Amino acid sequence: MKTEKKKKRREIFTLMLIPHSGRGVRQIAISKISFSLVLIAIVAGFLSLSLFIKDYRQMRYKVVRLSELEVTNQTQKEEILSLAQRISNFSEEMEKLKKLEDRLRILAGVGGSAETNEELGKGGPQDYSPLEEVMEVSKEELLPLRLIERIEESAVFLEDEIERRGRGFEEVEKIVRQKKDLFASTPNIFPVQGWISSDYGPRVNPITKKREIHQAIDIVAPWGTEVRASAQGKVVSAGWKSAYGLMVKINDGHGYETVYGHLSRIMVKEGQWADKGEVIGRVGSTGHSTGPHLHFEVWSEGKTVDPLGLMVEPLGGMK
Repeated sequence: MKTEKKKKRREIFTLMLIPHSGRGVRQIAISKISFSLVLIAIVAGFLSLSLFIKDYRQMRYKVVRLSELEVTNQTQKEEILSLAQRISNFSEEMEKLKKLEDRLRILAGVGGSAETNEELGKGGPQDYSPLEEVMEVSKEELLPLRLIERIEESAVFLEDEIERRGRGFEEVEKIVRQKKDLFASTPNIFPVQGWISSDYGPRVNPITKKREIHQAIDIVAPWGTEVRASAQGKVVSAGWKSAYGLMVKINDGHGYETVYGHLSRIMVKEGQWADKGEVIGRVGSTGHSTGPHLHFEVWSEGKTVDPLGLMVEPLGGMK
């Protein structure tokens, strides 16, 4: 019996509470099992509180981070929408460029539309749906990822369209240059201002008095009047030639040759290049001539043609 009582006493803990005030000491008896349970409960509570605090801090960080991400996402979405709008606006600009190209083609005399002319550089399609589709869905429904996909598709379209427009304008420029060169090489301005004394065609030769075909026009002008090249080209002849007297011949390289006869003075040399309108000589009466005038011949593909049929400006005088 005494042994059992000793074991029971050992299984009981006594907690002594000693106040600072010096009052009586209080004793609390607690069994070992209860003490262990209380200790376990305290430790468990502490661990639970620590985990709760940790979870709370993590949750608070996530909430703050999520709020920041939402702000960032909204800002990015607005920027993407703004970019999408700017890309969409290229539709109008591209259409303006297309109309400009078509007008240039009309002015160049090569057709009114790049799309219908297979021989020339091509422009873009008639509509710009890839650009317009970027903004066809409401802003609330467009997700940033989908917007980015649309923008990427439109960017590829724009690259191709810009390349097509570039080729189109380059082709128009090439044609305009060719037209300009052809115009400069066509004898369509009078080499001298005066009066036509003899037309192209049948006439009585004033020297031989015989009826013949006059393969030129004679323009009367004062002695020494400047004679200008009716077309640009290379001077293939410059000197005396029997009935022509002092004569200059220019080959434009596009099938035309121009002859300027009865000059009093030659101001170009054989082999040099003469620009359209450049002074090449002066009016005279050399060779078979009855007075100061310019004998002006135009040859095309090996045959003479009436120069008056090519002129684009009036003659400062009358017959």
